[in-house]
Amino acid sequence: MALPPQEIDEAFLREVDEGVRRDQVATLWQRYGKIGIAVLVLFLGALGGWLYWRDHQARLAGKTGETFIEATEKLDVGERKQALPILADMAQNGPGAYPTLAELMQAADAVAGNDNAKAIKLLDAIAADEKRPQALRDAALLKSVRLGFDTQPPAKTIERLKDMAVPGNPWFGVAGELVAVAEINAGQTDKAKVLLTAIVRDPAQPASLRSRLAQIALSLGVDAKQLQPPSTGVAAAEPAK
Repeated sequence: MALPPQEIDEAFLREVDEGVRRDQVATLWQRYGKIGIAVLVLFLGALGGWLYWRDHQARLAGKTGETFIEATEKLDVGERKQALPILADMAQNGPGAYPTLAELMQAADAVAGNDNAKAIKLLDAIAADEKRPQALRDAALLKSVRLGFDTQPPAKTIERLKDMAVPGNPWFGVAGELVAVAEINAGQTDKAKVLLTAIVRDPAQPASLRSRLAQIALSLGVDAKQLQPPSTGVAAAEPAK
């Protein structure tokens, strides 16, 4: 059965369209096929290189961790001459957070040698470096403030730790204790009472810290009922006798 002229024209056009599409694909493959293969090879090569680098970094981090532990153990037993060169090299060339950890150990060694000024200088440099891990920067700042607490004005302690001495911060209890004592020394007793009460009532804080600060709060005249943790209804501490 013969097809109407209109259907013949449509079938012809479809065949032409399909032929043109095939020609276009062939042309594109001739033009870009080799480039596509090259890109794929480069991608696979880059992926393989990245996987190798990641595995190498993991092995390197593991080896560095062992070296770091070895150095700290040497410090513990008094072998400073063997430990300090290891830490110095790690502080300069270690991967990841190890340079900061090595410098924290150097600061600890300075404290052990009664050189607080050197320790504070090391710790302040870590705390001020925005490229360091935030948790280690905070730890360095806290340690620096502790070391200089008796020689610096209370206002400086308060200013340096004010952002850490807030509920929800991982250092809330430890930093809050220093800030509260600084507020007491500065004559800001009312502020100290509020901060001490908040720490004592925070069940996330260590029991020993809460008990110690409860005694300070009670000595300032805070009502024992105000120190009761909200979840238990039991007083955090009784007045010292």
